[in-house]
Amino acid sequence: MKIWINPLKGEDKIIAHLNDMIYKCNPKAAEVNTVAWGLEQGVAPDENMFNIPLHYINEVRWEEGKQYIQVFFRGSEEHLTIYDEAKRREIFDYFRTILPSFSSTTIHQTAIEAGKKTLIAMGVVSVLLVVSLYFSAMVESGVEYEIRGRAGLLAAVVGIASLGTKKVLLIYGSLLAITGISFARKAKQPRVIHKITK
Repeated sequence: MKIWINPLKGEDKIIAHLNDMIYKCNPKAAEVNTVAWGLEQGVAPDENMFNIPLHYINEVRWEEGKQYIQVFFRGSEEHLTIYDEAKRREIFDYFRTILPSFSSTTIHQTAIEAGKKTLIAMGVVSVLLVVSLYFSAMVESGVEYEIRGRAGLLAAVVGIASLGTKKVLLIYGSLLAITGISFARKAKQPRVIHKITK
């Protein structure tokens, strides 16, 4: 049996392991000590409580920098929110001891893996830039386009291209700058993910 009490607003007030169950309780502030004492006596609260049997758990995941631990069970997931990093690590390590048959791994993402989505976005924006510049050059040379029906993305590209080459460069240049900065930030701090899996 193990009980953790978390005092800060937004945290799960009580996280406990009792009788092969993980409890997450969020009683009123005045009732926290009473509920914790009841859990110590083997009595689970009737209200503001969520419990997961240990044998339901498929995976426990903690990503460094996130303020919660994810517990995956039977096609669902629950977050255990703990702001204190040392306590979060302690609780995660405790899961290792109560789930001894599970395997434990740590994934260190590369810079490319961390920024994969922003790289894809940069690629899409770059393609749109090239297409828009082509249409913009055609419009500036006197070619007129008429779009009929539901053209969707093509209509948007031609619409932006009709603003002129300078504005096209400004619009897409800004988008590329934003995605580039986002990639740099994500690549600078690749994710470290700890997993305990069945």
